[in-house]
Amino acid sequence: MKLAGRIGCGAALGLLGWAVNLAALEVLPGVHLLLGPLMVLAAAVLLGPWAGGVAGAVSGLRTLALWQHPWGWLNISLEGMFVGALRRRLTPLMADLLYWSLSPLYFALTYWFVEDIPVRGVLVSALKQAVNGLLAVLTLQVVLLVPGVRGRLRPLLPPPLAEVSVGRAFGTALTLGAVVPMLVLGGAEGRERYESQLRQMDDGNLHTARLVANEVESSVGHVTHGVNQLARTLTAGLSATGQLPGARYLEGELDALVTYSPEVLSAYVGSPEGIALAFSPRNDLAGQPLAGQDFSDRPYVVRVRHASRPLVSDVQEGRGRLAGTLVVALAPIRNAERYAGYVLASMDLPRLRQYARAQVTDTLQRIRVLDSRGGVVFDSALKEDTSSGQAVIDAALAREQKRVPSGATGTYAAEHDAVTAVRVGTLHHFAVVEVPSLGWRVLVEQPGARLQSEVEHAYFSLLGTMALATACAVALAFAFSRTIVAPVQGVSHAAARQVAGDRAARATEAALNAPRELRQLAETFDQMTGQLARQLEAIERTSREKDAFLSIASHELKTPLTALKAHVQMLRRKLDGAHGERLDNVSRQVDRVTRLVNQMLDASQLGLEQLPLHMSRLDLSEVVRHVAETLVAASPLHTLQLTLEPLVGDFDELRLEQVVHNLVSNAIKYSPTGGLIEVHTRARDGQAELSVADRGLGLRVEDEEQLFGRFKRGDRREVTGISGLGVGLYVSREIIRLHSGRITLRSREGGGAVATVWLPLPPP
Repeated sequence: MKLAGRIGCGAALGLLGWAVNLAALEVLPGVHLLLGPLMVLAAAVLLGPWAGGVAGAVSGLRTLALWQHPWGWLNISLEGMFVGALRRRLTPLMADLLYWSLSPLYFALTYWFVEDIPVRGVLVSALKQAVNGLLAVLTLQVVLLVPGVRGRLRPLLPPPLAEVSVGRAFGTALTLGAVVPMLVLGGAEGRERYESQLRQMDDGNLHTARLVANEVESSVGHVTHGVNQLARTLTAGLSATGQLPGARYLEGELDALVTYSPEVLSAYVGSPEGIALAFSPRNDLAGQPLAGQDFSDRPYVVRVRHASRPLVSDVQEGRGRLAGTLVVALAPIRNAERYAGYVLASMDLPRLRQYARAQVTDTLQRIRVLDSRGGVVFDSALKEDTSSGQAVIDAALAREQKRVPSGATGTYAAEHDAVTAVRVGTLHHFAVVEVPSLGWRVLVEQPGARLQSEVEHAYFSLLGTMALATACAVALAFAFSRTIVAPVQGVSHAAARQVAGDRAARATEAALNAPRELRQLAETFDQMTGQLARQLEAIERTSREKDAFLSIASHELKTPLTALKAHVQMLRRKLDGAHGERLDNVSRQVDRVTRLVNQMLDASQLGLEQLPLHMSRLDLSEVVRHVAETLVAASPLHTLQLTLEPLVGDFDELRLEQVVHNLVSNAIKYSPTGGLIEVHTRARDGQAELSVADRGLGLRVEDEEQLFGRFKRGDRREVTGISGLGVGLYVSREIIRLHSGRITLRSREGGGAVATVWLPLPPP
């Protein structure tokens, strides 16, 4: 497949991975299991690095929205390219392990340096992406072991996957079988732990909010009751003209209210115009008297003129003795329809704040009380409410708390652009309880830092469990593979020994402790080898008998042929003309039969390993020249092209003449329409090289080795009319082998065949 096709297929697999990533599984909050990397790694392993990179780029688009940064997307693309680049050298699992072992530098540069994610968050991100990739590549490797899948994808399988051992197959399958349940069970346990911690946090926040709300309501009730009682007392003491008692009397009553009401910080009686007539305490912090101050600008002073019962103000900015935020309760002094003034008491907010702090069950808890307008009455995180400007809540909290009913809990994000890896830690969890009589709300909140820590702890525990399960799976796979592979290897070794000629080799002993099926395999193999050994012995015995017969027959035929040749030669001297030509023809036929008989004798001697060699120093090229020129000269349809280089070595001259004769006569015989016979000799790499080429019938690929067998001539229709016993190439090969050389026969481009011989030459 061309590169463009591979990239297109990679893009298609990446699109499928993107679709699969839409169903990301959240194993733990902020920890997602993506199945898209399976498609990316499939493209990398089957189609190469460019297809893997494109598939990763397309599939990883989902992570841009999911993880809120581009580094996960880039990481998936790099993983696809890396695994694809190593697919022909390493298995996918080993290549991916190598990639993730090199990835810490990438995460340090991107997540930590660029995104400024805390180290623990970087570690969680790196580990969860590594688990995604390794789980995907492990699944892919198991899928590619399925026979049906292998059959369809075999042309695309890289070498490390084309041949897989039983041990590796067992190890991969058992590891996947151990990791997936651990991931599911560990993820479920981690989520349960997280949700349990979240429930405890919400329950603690609600409990604290209820306690503070009850205290606020109780304190406000006491203050309201106090000012109402004093207002009634002063109403009863009004003069006939509706005038309030004198300042000394009012101060005494106010002192009693402040002294016996711990919820009250200060109190005063105001005139109908809003002027303070009497104060308790008398002076402000600077020692100046408070009586006579004008409070007519306060909204609650306007409201109390028309009230028939006590009021409680929202949070106000204090002045005078009480600088800072304050809340007041006030009651009208009214005789019938005549308004004579009011009694006001400021509540002790520091006391309420101290009470709220005392209810904090966690150092990270923060308690805030909001009035009906959303202003902060007090905040447990502030030591002093010196300014209402400090009493501000986050806009996200202000928005979210309005949506949450009383007695319920909610969350808001303190950092809106926080990445998913630390999202849990940026969430704040709060509980809301209303003070019904006032319309106030008590908010108790905690940051999710502890939950983030719990998530990280759960994830690390999950990874530890998965690592332990993987180690156990690998150990079990190793043990099981030895149990299964050892008998199979025993059968293989026994077969190899049989091929090497050891007919006594057996496999049963190696499978004594193996499972039943493997033991039966070994026993069946031994039965088969025993039967084959007996059949081979019978065949060899028959072959020896045949070789002996051929040897005897050849020897017996050589004697009358020699006598016949002698008589033909004697008659040729006495006859000429037409009778002489007939005798020449008879002589050639006698020579032909003699060569056939000699070849049969040589074949039988080779079968009996009785063919001797007589070595002498000679120039092989001269032997080749003499034989080739003689044979081609006798064939009027053929021409000879000789390219000879002197090749001096130790050879059996007669036997090499026989080899050259067989090769050149075959070239002539199997190019019946004539043509060029090319014979070359040269020295190459310390060897003598002889090649004989023709433009004849040529060869089939399956005939190239078969024709070196005894009595093998091929079964093509074109050669059925060509005479021969089919032993010439067999004898030639054995002669070359006895010279420690080798011979090949191959088809020639454009038609014809080439026979090539290599023989060792002595060092110069």
